[in-house]
Amino acid sequence: MSAPVDFDEAEVARLAPGLALALPRTPHRGRVGEVRAASAGSSLDVQDFRAYQPGDDLRQMDWNAVARTGELILRVRQEEVSPRLEVLLDGSRSMAVSPRKAGCAREVALLATEVGARQGLAPTLLVGGSRPERVHGAVCRGVLRSAAFDAREDLATALGRLPPLRPCGLRVVVSDFLFEAPLAELVSRLARGAAALFLVQVLDAEDLEPSGGEGARLVDAESGEALEELLTGSVLAAYARRFAEHQKLLGAAARRVQASHLVLPAPESLGALVAGALRPLFPPAGGA
Repeated sequence: MSAPVDFDEAEVARLAPGLALALPRTPHRGRVGEVRAASAGSSLDVQDFRAYQPGDDLRQMDWNAVARTGELILRVRQEEVSPRLEVLLDGSRSMAVSPRKAGCAREVALLATEVGARQGLAPTLLVGGSRPERVHGAVCRGVLRSAAFDAREDLATALGRLPPLRPCGLRVVVSDFLFEAPLAELVSRLARGAAALFLVQVLDAEDLEPSGGEGARLVDAESGEALEELLTGSVLAAYARRFAEHQKLLGAAARRVQASHLVLPAPESLGALVAGALRPLFPPAGGA
């Protein structure tokens, strides 16, 4: 299958050999709200906690946490977490409001899986489209080529239909995050079971600063519903205020769980993004 427009696989192949993924130096915040110690002890070697999922080994249940929270909580051993990379791509229609926005999202997801594979991190890709998918390894490239960005629901809703997130050393979530949802709750859910979390927010030029113009309207990409009659000056000013507040809340939610929030202007080339906004996720190979 040929690559979609504005999906530069050759640029990904050029950049990947010189990059590494920023791996966590210390364990992430635990499921029950406490920061885990850097060394859990050789006898148990517990790294984190996560919610029980059907089929899990009941012998790993933390009954003290169950008693405190009323939820079924499992202990996650360090060997479950450390070697894995999980990349979650938002498959909603808003991710394809322009070919470049969709292409940028594909490139970032592919670069993460390619670099992760070079580091031996066993990459897993989840795509939250109308037909949610979970794939591993070399298959990721083909799935990214064919990702339709056709879901009429946002990422927060799609999480309920996706295959469950698994314990991992590093989780990278690629989305525009431009939807109405309790952001603190969403980000906490995305952080659960991961030693480190990166929220990679891909934004089109019109997401960042709608241009308006005669007859222009603000439209919900998922539903197609017109949100405003006309993009007048006052409407654009109100959008700017709401956007700024949304970004503030998203950043605060990320800080609360010790996640990194990276904002990517989609019109920039992947090389420029790697040198700039993506540098915290992709330091040069051998670097910090």
